[in-house]
Amino acid sequence: MGARLFLGSAGLGALRGWLGALPVAVRRAVLVPTAANPLPSAPFVRAAADLLKAEGLAVDLLDLERAAGDDVRRVLDGVQVVFITGGYPVFLLEHVRRSGFDRVAAPAVASGSLAYVGISAGAALAGPNMRPLQGADDPGTVDSTTGLGLVPFVVLPHRNRGRAARHDRLAGDPAQTWPVISISDDQAVTVTGDAVMILDSG
Repeated sequence: MGARLFLGSAGLGALRGWLGALPVAVRRAVLVPTAANPLPSAPFVRAAADLLKAEGLAVDLLDLERAAGDDVRRVLDGVQVVFITGGYPVFLLEHVRRSGFDRVAAPAVASGSLAYVGISAGAALAGPNMRPLQGADDPGTVDSTTGLGLVPFVVLPHRNRGRAARHDRLAGDPAQTWPVISISDDQAVTVTGDAVMILDSG
């Protein structure tokens, strides 16, 4: 069936159509808000939940900061979509590893049995490495910034927020090991097997 991923920056405009085009009937989704936990406010978490519910999905919340491996397996059982929000990338990665989410979710996404939605930090998590998104203010602690490796490129979000020059430097740096795709808040990258597309998603 092939992996199916929706990797966005902020806008969710294209998500409804993408969900509707999935080859399986989508009934349940899991929302992972962990990257946003250190933020004083994260209205985008509620917006994501509201969109999924508006599409008729039952939505379970899975906070990896407080979850263990058994929790991850139980919540992901029988789910068709996992949605990982934005926030602090390395903080997210720390708890993805600690909870065992990577060991449960990544094989399911790679096999096509679980569709993956990632926004901002959640989009970058799908790539080979999160080092380009590492910031001094990120409260996360990891020994390695290796991502889930579900796609061979790193999504760099929020190009329109004064980050274009930095994104272009990374894209052109011969020392940069991984390809990067730079997207604005009104864009998203979709992956269907080996096919990659950049969509308007305002």
